Amino acid sequence: MGVSRDYYASRRRAQRGGRGPFWLRVAGCAVIILLLALAITAILEGAQRESTPETLTQPSGVVADILAPLPMQNTQSDAGTGELEPFGPVRQSAGGYTVLKYDSSVIRQPSCGQVDLSYFADAAFLGDSLTVGFSDYSINLGGALVCGYVGAGPDAILNRSTMTHPQRGEEIALDVLAAAQPKKLYILLGTNTLTTAGAEERFLAYYGGMLDELRNVLGPDCVIYVQSVPPVRPEAAAEKPGLASDSLRAVNEQLAALADSKGCVYLDLWEALADAEGNLKGVCAAPDGVHLSAGNGYGAWVNYLRSHTLYAADNAWTPGSAYAK
Repeated sequence: MGVSRDYYASRRRAQRGGRGPFWLRVAGCAVIILLLALAITAILEGAQRESTPETLTQPSGVVADILAPLPMQNTQSDAGTGELEPFGPVRQSAGGYTVLKYDSSVIRQPSCGQVDLSYFADAAFLGDSLTVGFSDYSINLGGALVCGYVGAGPDAILNRSTMTHPQRGEEIALDVLAAAQPKKLYILLGTNTLTTAGAEERFLAYYGGMLDELRNVLGPDCVIYVQSVPPVRPEAAAEKPGLASDSLRAVNEQLAALADSKGCVYLDLWEALADAEGNLKGVCAAPDGVHLSAGNGYGAWVNYLRSHTLYAADNAWTPGSAYAK
């Protein structure tokens, strides 16, 4: 028995009416797919958080405990897995670092080869009776200009006082140096000024002013060496308390900082002249316990100066020196 056309037409209309328009069905499918994707992503992220516990970032150290600039972490894993570690600061161990206080031990000129005496041909020495000893004992300084004056202090130099040179007679030190224009100037002053306790502040104030004036007179190219006030024997310090070992150490610490602030080179003569107790070595001392002996005392001083010069490639290095040409 045949089915009428009206039957099939009614079936198609009923099916279209139940499913709705085509675009609406497509939109519904897209929404369902999006919701499923969001749900899957949330599930995966939650599982990852559960499997990998959160690592708290630890500070690399308290400021007071930092002993040196923090090193950067190696890129290769220490575990030997071949994996790369994150790049950045790592925790340091206090046992492997030492912080040096910025004092005379850091400021002082280190040993730097050894120069021939001809190095001092264009140098001048400015000082008190200790410097006068270069002339009195005919110490070979390679032709250096010696401006030594008995009783001199930085105040006399700065105030342009007239002083007596053992060979040249009366003169003003700043005028002599201005005329000579040395390329290096070695200064040793203080033994006369510091004999009494409490003179340190005045000494350092005049010393700073003197360095400024010397720089004006000699120009920026002159290398100015500031030498520490040397130690004395205990019996001499007993008569002149300002020259006691502890007092001179304190003054020299300030003198080193002053020299550094003025762009000068600081030389620590105690390395050559002081014994383990901080006194002038007996073998280097003259009978008065303050001045140096002609042989060992001045010999130790000159040898120290020869091996503690500011480095320059054209220095007159002695054969066998670490910097000899």
